[in-house]
Amino acid sequence: MAEPAVATPLQPRQTLQPMQVAIKGRIEASRMFNGNRYTRITTPAADQYSRPQTVEIRSKGKLGEKGEEATVMATLGGFTRRPYQTKDNDSGEIVTITPVDLTLDAIE
Repeated sequence: MAEPAVATPLQPRQTLQPMQVAIKGRIEASRMFNGNRYTRITTPAADQYSRPQTVEIRSKGKLGEKGEEATVMATLGGFTRRPYQTKDNDSGEIVTITPVDLTLDAIE
């Protein structure tokens, strides 16, 4: 049986390239969809008055088990969704909004 692919952990003093991010946090959940694994990671809050951030990382292999701490290098990507029009409450003008979704792909 083949060993599952594992994302490359961040090495000390490793230099990030443009459009790469390092994410450190606790694995909350993991699911498979269309041959990809999606792992939800919650990061620590910046301070006691802010809330933790939650991100989802797409990968081919498992990044770890639920409850484990993980540090993952990922490539930042994104795409635009269908634009829609709405009325600006301040000016009354009709404006076009184009939503943008960000993606994170583990560097494996």
